[in-house]
Amino acid sequence: MTREANKPDLYKQAGVDVDKGDRLVEWLQGGGNQDGRTKYGSIVSGIGGFAALFRPNFAGLKDPLLVTSTDGVGTKVLLGIESHQLKGLGVDLVAMCVNDLYTVGGRPLFFLDYYATGTLDEDQFKDVLTGIKLGCKQSEALLLGGETAEMPGLYEKRHFDLAGFVVGVVDGANMLGAHNVKVGDVLLALPSSGFHSNGYSLVRRWVKEKRPSDGTMVKLMEPTRIYHELPQLVEKLGTSKLHAVANITGGGISGNLPRVMPADTACHINFAALPLPGWMRDFIEDHGSKARDLEAVFNLGCGMIAAVSKDSVDEVAKASAQLNLPVTVIGEVKSAKGDSSVVFH
Repeated sequence: MTREANKPDLYKQAGVDVDKGDRLVEWLQGGGNQDGRTKYGSIVSGIGGFAALFRPNFAGLKDPLLVTSTDGVGTKVLLGIESHQLKGLGVDLVAMCVNDLYTVGGRPLFFLDYYATGTLDEDQFKDVLTGIKLGCKQSEALLLGGETAEMPGLYEKRHFDLAGFVVGVVDGANMLGAHNVKVGDVLLALPSSGFHSNGYSLVRRWVKEKRPSDGTMVKLMEPTRIYHELPQLVEKLGTSKLHAVANITGGGISGNLPRVMPADTACHINFAALPLPGWMRDFIEDHGSKARDLEAVFNLGCGMIAAVSKDSVDEVAKASAQLNLPVTVIGEVKSAKGDSSVVFH
């Protein structure tokens, strides 16, 4: 954007630097965006325009369905700012969106971000967008576009917020979900990389009350794991063996697992079998709490939980291990009455 020479930039005086925003868009465009293609389509036009175009290619899918998700990183952004650890937040943003797609067996096609701040800081922007590009690479999603908003007065200096949006595709003829789940199914936990991006209002309060070790701080800022292996598992095993997957986000296991279970079932879980990392247990107990009491806040080491047919457990575990995605048996699906629930033992 250009303006007439010697004219005062009143907008910049008000706190909005349009030229800086344009430079950062140019930086983002120059960083590459894979080759602009995925298995199911390609970019026609992307970053820089008013709208982006994507040409889908759904050949080979019997019943292609678009699947979408939107999410943010929440108050983990504040902890990232306070601890000067920002690059992982971009991965968090992508992960919180694409992981939801994986729960139906979908594959992400393209991703868009919304970055809002009081005063645009180039280093912050580049750190976050570098993480977003890394997350897109891990999930094989194309960064199709986004929006950067500079709003002085709405955000404090150096504060910003993030939102993400993803569109993917799933074959309706081979879709995960409650319709596949049967009584007797075995529940497998897929390990998390940490607290992911949930419960950080409580985490931040604890950090302020009692500063953890530097090693624990690094673990607290570990990016949310992207479970890009799941679409491969669905393709290899089929939904006759891998039935449903729950993304364990805010609300913990009891708040999320029933969302992919049919009525008249209960998920019976051995609490001691959860893959709870020692550092996570120590962090919780160091603040006078017990992991079991915070099940509805944190994932407790379970990033995802899958329901699989009883006679396929070994096959699923082997296939997962080959993709460097270990699983842990934590329970089973039993008959019950009413809405689906979770019972801990």
